[in-house]
Parts: sequence; C-alpha cells; structure tokens
Amino acid sequence: MELTVEPLKVLIVDDEYLIRNLLRMRIDWEQQGMTIIGEASDAAEALNQVELLRPDIVFTDIYMPKMDGIELSGILMERYPNIKIVVVTGHDEFEYARQSVKLGISDFILKPIRASELLQVTAKLRAAIEQEMGREYELMKLREEMKQSLPYLRERFVNQWLSDVIPEDELQEKALFFGIPISSGEPGLRIAVMEVEVAVPQAKISVPEVYQHLSEPYHQTPQTYQVQRGPQQQQHRQGQPQLSQHQTEAHPHTAEEIHILLRMAGMKQVQAFYPQDSQTIIVMDPHNRIVVLSIGTDTEFSNQVQQLQEELQHTLKLEGCEVDVTVGIGQWQSGWGKACVGYREACRALDYQAFVGKNQVICFEDLVIEGGKRPYHSDAQLLQQLQFYVSVGAGEEAVLLLERMLSVPFSDVSQFRMAAMDVVTECQRAAIEQQLEGEYALNKEAVAAIFTAGHLPELKSMLEQHVRTVSDVIQAKRQAKEGNLIDRVMAYLEENMGNAEVGLSSTAAAFYVSSGHLGRLMKKETGQTFVEYMTQLRMRKAETLLKQTDLKGYEIGQQVGIPDPHYFSVLFKKHIGRSMNEYRNVKS
Repeated sequence: MELTVEPLKVLIVDDEYLIRNLLRMRIDWEQQGMTIIGEASDAAEALNQVELLRPDIVFTDIYMPKMDGIELSGILMERYPNIKIVVVTGHDEFEYARQSVKLGISDFILKPIRASELLQVTAKLRAAIEQEMGREYELMKLREEMKQSLPYLRERFVNQWLSDVIPEDELQEKALFFGIPISSGEPGLRIAVMEVEVAVPQAKISVPEVYQHLSEPYHQTPQTYQVQRGPQQQQHRQGQPQLSQHQTEAHPHTAEEIHILLRMAGMKQVQAFYPQDSQTIIVMDPHNRIVVLSIGTDTEFSNQVQQLQEELQHTLKLEGCEVDVTVGIGQWQSGWGKACVGYREACRALDYQAFVGKNQVICFEDLVIEGGKRPYHSDAQLLQQLQFYVSVGAGEEAVLLLERMLSVPFSDVSQFRMAAMDVVTECQRAAIEQQLEGEYALNKEAVAAIFTAGHLPELKSMLEQHVRTVSDVIQAKRQAKEGNLIDRVMAYLEENMGNAEVGLSSTAAAFYVSSGHLGRLMKKETGQTFVEYMTQLRMRKAETLLKQTDLKGYEIGQQVGIPDPHYFSVLFKKHIGRSMNEYRNVKS
C-alpha cells in the first residue's frame, strides 16, 4: 500500500467576479498539483459548495455582503477543521484580517494579487497538506499493523492475566480493549489447560494436510466462543489431518515441526468446537498448551471438555504416530482476580498425568482429599514439585526428588539443616492440604530429631524417612477414600439399575466427582469400565428374573434399565450365550 496524492481541490469565494477570475487565471493550478472545483459569490453559497464538494483549500475575500470572510472562516474551521483557508485582503483591511489568525487561518494574500505570491502560498499549502496526509498515512499503517497483531496482543494479555502480572485496576480497561467481557456483574470463570503431544517414530514423517489445515494462522480466527454446542460443531470433524503413506514419504519433517503443527491443528479444532461467543476465551500459553477459559456459571464445562478431549484424541492422527491429549481443569473461581488461581490449579491437575497416565481429563478437586486446603505454591521449583509428590502420596518419586535436592555439596551441617527445614515445611504443607491430623500433620519429635542430628548421613536418612512416612499416610488415606467411594457407587448402581438414565455422568454427579475420575476408579477397583460393569450387573439381574419369574422379555428389560426390547435381546444373548427363549427352555 503506497501513498498517492490526488490533485488538491480548491474553492474560490469572492463577491466580485473579476477577483475570482483573476485568481483562476493568475497561475497554472494543475502544475501546482491543484484543481479549482468551484466558485462562490457569497458566504451562504460557499457553505453549500463546501458541503457538496469538500475542498482541501478555500480562498475567501474578507469583505462580502451579509457574512464576511472572517465569520465564514470561523464556521468552516468549526465544521471542517482539516480545510486550509487563505484570506484575500487589501492593505487597508489587513489589521482586521489579522483577527482570523486566532481562528487558525492558514495564510493571507494581499491585493493586488501577484502570481509569485500566489505560487508561494500554494506551494506552502501543498507541502503542509502532504505532510498531514503522510502523518495520517503512517498512522493508518500503524493501525493496520496493530489490527493484524491484535490476536497476538490479545493472547499476550490473557497470559499476563493468568500469570497475575496485570494490576487489578488496569484489568478491566485492558480486557475491554481486547473484547473480553469483564464486569463486576459476571459470576466467575473456570479454566482448562490442554496438552497435545505426539510420539514421533524415527522415520521421517510429512504433514502436508496439516499445513493445509493451518492455511490461515490460528490467531486470525476469532477467539471468543460460546459454551452451548450446536450442529455446526460436527462440521469440523471433516477434513481432519489424516496422512497417507504416499504423503508421509513425500514431505519429510522433523519431530519438533510435527509437534508444533499438531498443537496448532489442535488449537484450530478447539476453536471450531465452540461457536462464536464472548463467554469462552481460547489461547496458547507460553508452554504451548491450549488454555480454555469459560466465563459464567459452571454447568456443563467439565462434560464439554471431556467430549472435546475425546474428539481431539480421535481426529488428530498422523501416520505412524500416537497423539496424546491430556487436560487439567481448575476449580470454579468466583472473581476475575482469581483467574491466576484457576490457571495454576489447572496446570497442577495436568501435572497429575504422571500418575494417572495421559489422555485423561483431570479435575483439580479430585486431587485434594475431602476438599482440603489449597496447596502453597513456592517459588522454588524443586520444593514445589516435592510438595506435589508428597501431597498425592507418591513416596518413591518424592524420595528420588529429595535425593536430587540433597546431592549438592554442603559446607556444614547448618546449611543442610536449612535445606531440611524447607523439605519439612513442604511436607507439612502437603499434610495440611490433605487434612491429616495429629502427629501426621506435624510429628514434633521427628522434626526435632531431624534438626538435632549430629552428622549428614544420619540427617539424610531421617529426612528421607519423614518424607516417605507423610507420603505413605496420604496414599493410605487416599486409597481408603477411593475404596469407600467405589463401595457406595456399587450399592447405588445395584439399587438404581432399573433406571435407564443411570450412566457414568449421572452417577459421577450424584457423588460429586468428575466422570473421568470415577471411570478411572471403577477400572482400577473392578477391572472393568463403568459401562462393562453396569452391563454385567444388569445381565445378572435379568438372568435371575428369567429363573425366578414368568415375566416376558421386554418386561425384564424394563426392570433392568434396558427398555429397548431388541437391544436387550441382543445384549442378553451376547453376554449369556443364549437367547432368552433358549435359556428358559433349558431351565424347563
């Protein structure tokens, strides 16, 4: 885009025709880069002409009937501040004309009009106008560049907001600029952090369809989306990046390139998952993880994220590569200033994949026993990681990390005791977080022994034992809680199996846990998925009813929560090995 200057438009205003004609004929206006677009014999006509023709320059006589040039200039400057005005005056009128300086008149020309003076004035005016046009052009370019950079600036703002580096008094103003609806009336927010990774084999892999999928940078896609799902969300499943063997051989790419491209493809698919609405914000955080921030009430967010995770895992495929999609969800936060807390909780939940595996949706509330106090976030990365291991009952990992922390050289026991104090503090935080009581929260004798140990080997051994003890107690309490939960869930399913609406989501809601967490516990405790366990439970009940009653097949299906007779019949034969009629005949 280049700046092109068209001929400047000139309007001549004078009640004398001869003066107007003299101005027109005195110089070659075209050579000056100007063109006379009209004339007016009085101020009223001039105002009409200016409104119609919008000139760049107006030459006006100072004395005219009804309204003089000074008054006309004042009106023009008020209505059209960009117009340049030149007052044509005689020597005897000059003092009066000087009053117009206060109005912002650009220049004067004295009568009789000389060509040299007129050329000087027009050259000066043209230079001034071109300079102003150049400034406006540069400003327009800057605005265009800012418009193009706005998605990146918006993403940067959101990440600063999540990192709690924006003062609260600036938050609302900046959010308004970036189109984020922060206001005192909003109820709160919830945040999910999504990690998309791919294990790339040694063979070179190409991703031409991923490139096509990313033909427009994801930042150019509007990044505000609503929570409700509609039919248009199914459209994004088509055309997902699937690679043929021919394609993988044609365009080799490095593993890092594939990681980046898949993350970007995942970003676009997340954006496509949510129709446009300002209630959902989607950005990439500094660690190349997708952040979904949902503004408003916490109703279906967890279920939607679960569905999104499954779709991403199913559709983001590369030839020869396994794609992992893991999500951490923070708790609902009641204020805008707590977005950083929700983000940290989501990241912490995401870290828990080290224990439950990838391709999971992990809710932060599932990490804390009985809703204990929130963890303290230390600035020291290793101490923070140690507290995390202890608080989830990962004793072996905590001890290994402790060994790494204590592998640095110490000049004396006092320095080691300072490190031991940090470790004990993190263990105590973990114990308080998990609501341990009595000596498990703070074993004073053990702590005193640690700080009074006489030599380093003894100190290391006692500190390791302390870390392991707290971790083991937390793990035992967690297992007891999980076992108790599964017992209650089994009793609930036994009692409610006749309800066809009973499923994983409704059961999880009844026990105030996430469906992903309940599904993992069921698999761990029973060796079966939730659906497998529920189906087996219903088939055993159906078998009992066939033996003990004369109910018809569809009546038995209704009693065990499978009202569709055909589906019940097929399911019964699949699990029992015989049809219902055959089973009853054998019984007879």
